[in-house]
Amino acid sequence: MAEKNKKELTPLEIELIKSSKKVQEYKLACEANIVSSLYKNPDLYFTYDKLNLKSFSSNVWKVYWQIGYDIIIKEGKKTLDDITIGLYLEKHPKLKQKYDEYGGYDTIDKSKEYVNVENINGYIDELNKWNAVLQLLARRFPVYDKIKEFVDMNVSDIYDMYETQLNHIFINVEGEIKSHNLCDGIHELLDKLDKGENVGMPLYNSPILNKEIGGNLQGHVTMLGALSGVGKTTTTIELILPQILHYNEQICIMINEEDESKWRKELITWVANNVFKKDLQKYILRDGGFTEEQWELLKKCADWIELKKENKNIVIIPFPKYTASLAIKTIKKYCSLGCKYFILDTMKVSADNKNEQQWQSMTKDSVDIYDTIKPVGKNVHIWITYQLGKDATKKRYYTNECIGLAKNIVDVASTNIMIRKPFDDEYEGEKAELKCYRLEGKKKLTKIPFKLEKDKHYTIVFIPKNRFGSTNEYQVIAEHDLSRNIYKEIGIAKVPMDF
Repeated sequence: MAEKNKKELTPLEIELIKSSKKVQEYKLACEANIVSSLYKNPDLYFTYDKLNLKSFSSNVWKVYWQIGYDIIIKEGKKTLDDITIGLYLEKHPKLKQKYDEYGGYDTIDKSKEYVNVENINGYIDELNKWNAVLQLLARRFPVYDKIKEFVDMNVSDIYDMYETQLNHIFINVEGEIKSHNLCDGIHELLDKLDKGENVGMPLYNSPILNKEIGGNLQGHVTMLGALSGVGKTTTTIELILPQILHYNEQICIMINEEDESKWRKELITWVANNVFKKDLQKYILRDGGFTEEQWELLKKCADWIELKKENKNIVIIPFPKYTASLAIKTIKKYCSLGCKYFILDTMKVSADNKNEQQWQSMTKDSVDIYDTIKPVGKNVHIWITYQLGKDATKKRYYTNECIGLAKNIVDVASTNIMIRKPFDDEYEGEKAELKCYRLEGKKKLTKIPFKLEKDKHYTIVFIPKNRFGSTNEYQVIAEHDLSRNIYKEIGIAKVPMDF
């Protein structure tokens, strides 16, 4: 009776099932190669974070992928060796049963011998292609007679073949694109704005700058440019790290010009002068031979910093060779671990650039980084430092033109900040003396004149690009002692434009 009630498949359905099985056979090799690559280099789990269980057809590679994903992403382990996997599977008997059935660690170990991790992008492309074809078959597109042709084609070739008919499917291969009614959700938006959700983490001792740029907002790029030796790195440390510690956030710092000891010394100097309000200059750390009094202070600083260690607020990663692709992989990895803020110090031409001109390479890199951190990407903030062009040495008034040929790197930035030291003739009593004002009163609208004193140290802050406020309407003046890592805004000035 059951046989009579069983629905007979139509010839089309039989053909679709047959074609789907054929596609899954073609997929098997790239699935094995992808999972083997992930086991060979587990950090790739962070890079290729769009892969999921549904990406695979073979239950064998589903099982191996899931085990690796859970160990690396969920448990935060570093390796996928036999012992680590064994300990994990003790807690997951159902997975262990399948794992043993599929040959255990021997299967993946043998597969790793034949895979080339450098080809993983090709494996992913192949996987995406066959997954798209499976979607076509599931929607009964008449492609079952072209499966053999697809073997030597890529996704773009297949798309070109079907163009508008396939647009709905292929637009989702890399990520979903959504449309929105611009006039919808206005009241909800106002509620979010009222809660301050459009304000980022404020910069330290910078009320004027924070008012203009709104702090470091997730999903956006802030750039800081200066000439060599002006203090890009030191300023970055002074403006950002104190706030990371204060708000108990996490930040990942990618560096390619200094090592981590430089940043540690800068942090010690900052803590001594700003937390304990003691006079400690950098040359003391440089020269060594500490006095008893200095040792006492330095140990207090070390203890204060050590107390923050368990929170893992600050991770610093020195790059042996800088490439944008390495920066992007690092962002993806630490974003998945809960990090919302990143620093890249300093942006330069990628070491793997061979064909493009330097400014073209840097422009492309900046776009790739932004595509990673933007709101519809990882939605994290990145602070990028860069060096101004040599022509800026003669400029008083900084604009984006001071960057030189690579000025298009700021296209992706929501905020671009530039800093310089005052010229000798801009101090009190000199021919180009700057007119500076402190902002006083309850609403900070009263301007009280002051002059730049020759025995003090200052930094002039320009804002040549700003999506959140005014652009170079005025310049911010900060007292800035680079020897003691003390930074504090004191007012504004209007620097005359160069003619």
